[in-house]
This record gives sequence, C-alpha cells and structure tokens, in this order.
Amino acid sequence: MSESERTTISPVSAEVRRSGVIQVNEKACLTCRECEVACSLGHERQCNPHLSRVQIDFDDFRPGLPDIRVCKQCAWPACYYACLARNREPAMAIDPSSGARFIDESKCNGCGACLRACPLTPERPVLQAKKLGRRTVYLKCDLCKDRAQGPLCVQVCPSGCLTFTPAERRRS
Repeated sequence: MSESERTTISPVSAEVRRSGVIQVNEKACLTCRECEVACSLGHERQCNPHLSRVQIDFDDFRPGLPDIRVCKQCAWPACYYACLARNREPAMAIDPSSGARFIDESKCNGCGACLRACPLTPERPVLQAKKLGRRTVYLKCDLCKDRAQGPLCVQVCPSGCLTFTPAERRRS
C-alpha cells in the first residue's frame, strides 16, 4: 500500500468513515482564546489567531456569549464531495484512522469549492483562506489528526468548554 493510500480515503469509496467531533459549551468559555493560539502554533508555527482552525468571536462592548466556530466534521461532508467533483487531484481528504476531514495544502488550488459547499457558510464559516507564498489555500479543523493526544485546543482549554467526542461515541 502506498503512502497516499494509507493517509487518505479513496475518493470513490462508497462510505465515508465517521469522525470524532469537538463539542462546544459557549456558556463555559472564558474568551481567553488560548485554543486559537495553541491551534495556530500547532498547525502554522506562529502565534496568529487568524490562522487558527477554531475561532472565538465576541464583543467586549456587547453582552452575550462568545460565538465559537469549529468544523462539525459532518457525516456527509459536502466540502469533501465539492472538492472531489471540482478537482482532478482533490485537496480534501479523510484520514483513515480518525475519520477527520482535512485539506492537503500541497494540493489545494484555492478554488473555494469547499467553502461554498459547507452548510455552515456564510453564517458561521469554519473554513478560511490563507496565503501560502503567492497561492491562496484553504484551511479547516483536522482534529489534530497527527496528535495521539487528540485536538490541541481541547487539551489547552482552561475552562473545559471544548471537549472531544471520538467517532465511536458520537451520536448520529
């Protein structure tokens, strides 16, 4: 089996493996944004909340709970199918061990099909664009698929408002 076959699900697979999901309790959020910093450091090697796969939106001057946005790892991932339909070599893939839907930046051509297909867009976008040299590529939560300990944002959250539910315990 080749390396690419071990790291992604075949685009023609009949069934998409279920993934875990990050659950959010906005009432418990301290708006410390440690999750954003940890995510951007873990994925991008820079302290830049705009490059985080989890986004905390709040307004200090308007009361209310923060809006915490993170990919829901849909059972029927429209972003995945949109990328498959549009691109000869799709950038969206599914990790065979965790089921996490993720974007391979080396293959992303910046077409935005994934963003347009996401059912959470435009109200609560969980995909965003970044510049990679002269190219634009998209990013989204990949559940820290390469970390044995699970999502970094969940690990560093001091209030416990972010929790990880593995695929086998996830409700339909």
